[in-house]
Amino acid sequence: MFEGFPEEALVFYEGLEADNTKAYWTDHKALYDRTVKAPMEALLAQLEPEFGPATFFRPYRDVRFSKDKTPYKTHAGA
Repeated sequence: MFEGFPEEALVFYEGLEADNTKAYWTDHKALYDRTVKAPMEALLAQLEPEFGPATFFRPYRDVRFSKDKTPYKTHAGA
């Protein structure tokens, strides 16, 4: 059951905005999984009966044709 996103999710994204590198991502992946991914999956599961199945967008950016080469998105979406 979806119970909202914890404050730690905001702390994770604030840190990612300040240091959008593979090193930061690797060091904080468990925090992302626990505070962003798990609640988002719970929300999608709760909304599925009414809206149908949804997918959680990947956190990695496609930087091939972008001037902004930061590798990770600083938001979550479905």
